Amino acid sequence: MKETFNFFYTITVRYRDLDAQGHVNNAVYLTYLESARIAYYQAVGFWHPGTFPQTGMVVAHNTIDYLAPIFFGQFIRVGLRTDAMGTKSLKMSFLIENGDGQEVARGKSVMVAYDNQQDKSVPIPEDWRKKITQFEKEAF
Repeated sequence: MKETFNFFYTITVRYRDLDAQGHVNNAVYLTYLESARIAYYQAVGFWHPGTFPQTGMVVAHNTIDYLAPIFFGQFIRVGLRTDAMGTKSLKMSFLIENGDGQEVARGKSVMVAYDNQQDKSVPIPEDWRKKITQFEKEAF
């Protein structure tokens, strides 16, 4: 059974994303995920370029299952959702589909709210919690 995601971010695979075997290099998947995460934060409504350096999000953990190769010129969709919120962290799931809807990768991420000026993790701001909860509820 395919997991449900309400947020998708579309990416066109670039030539620079390829490795010597002619498919997308494994490390580039994390770049795709990063791009989708920023778009997710914007869609949820808590990413603001002017204030994010003070309190932002940092990656604490990523796992990826590579299911099928991705090739140059393909359109892919990165699905992303928040599964749970702790005091300082978000647990997220993601999937990557090719243009035919085939799942080519999936995984989990843990993001931590972080104050760059103080160089430490901080509690997730209450307004972020409300926005994430509302965004995810509206999906279903």
